[in-house]
Amino acid sequence: MELHYARLWFSFTLRHDLADPYAFYATRADFESAFRAALCCKRGDCTGCRRGDCAFPASFGQQIAEDPEAVRRHQKPPLPFIFDFPLLPPVPNRGRVCELTLTLVGSAIQHLPDYLAAVRLLIENKGGAEVAVAAESPGGERTDCGNDGSLTLPLLGSLDPALTGPLPTETVAIRLLTPLKLVREGRLLKTFTFADFARTVMRRVSSLAYHYEGAEPALDYRWLSGQSETVRTVESDCRFVSWNGRPTGILGTARFDGDLEPFHLLLQLGAATHLGKGASFGFGAYRVEA
Repeated sequence: MELHYARLWFSFTLRHDLADPYAFYATRADFESAFRAALCCKRGDCTGCRRGDCAFPASFGQQIAEDPEAVRRHQKPPLPFIFDFPLLPPVPNRGRVCELTLTLVGSAIQHLPDYLAAVRLLIENKGGAEVAVAAESPGGERTDCGNDGSLTLPLLGSLDPALTGPLPTETVAIRLLTPLKLVREGRLLKTFTFADFARTVMRRVSSLAYHYEGAEPALDYRWLSGQSETVRTVESDCRFVSWNGRPTGILGTARFDGDLEPFHLLLQLGAATHLGKGASFGFGAYRVEA
């Protein structure tokens, strides 16, 4: 299967000391407000708006598909963007240079200028001053991005050399870089199996591809789900963590053993899109390791 996306790197300096290391972990409300401001929109919602080409509903609308079968498979669409936010260094940190990344999936790339303006406002509102913006090319190289978004963004995907390094077929490690929020029956899981992880990857990647690329991934969901049950955890230091005193999610590294080859591509694409609740806003970032 294929999923196309583009990744932007924003570097910025901190205008003053920020004591909260998680200050740049934006909530949806923060980015929605910045996005509306970037569009010069003063509306509280989109009800009754007649602007047909507006990037806001295309980015935040999460319109349910009209096909009942698609609704059954993919349910509510995810948001078509993913942030990676920095953990800020200890104070004093005024003047320190930090980076955040924004990944745009499929049709969201068409709204690049609006995203550039919105992220710049988000950085400013959080206490930063932008230094530069660059677009990532296949293989990891970066190209300066014009202030008006005039650069044609390089498309990344499953064939990106940065993702396609060989992985062993019988063992793999998942390193969680930011807290993973897996929810079951309204509660955050404090541990997870490979089946929990793989099913979440399948749902997320296939839903992004369907809603923002118009492609139905050729996945045998039932077979893959069954295969995921045969993969066992052989080592794990994962633990449930709290940020600023609030339960946040699972961090750590887990190693799995079994027939993992059918999941390699899904795991690599999932690393580009994050997983779980809050995936669009920095949570659920992970790396696949041999």
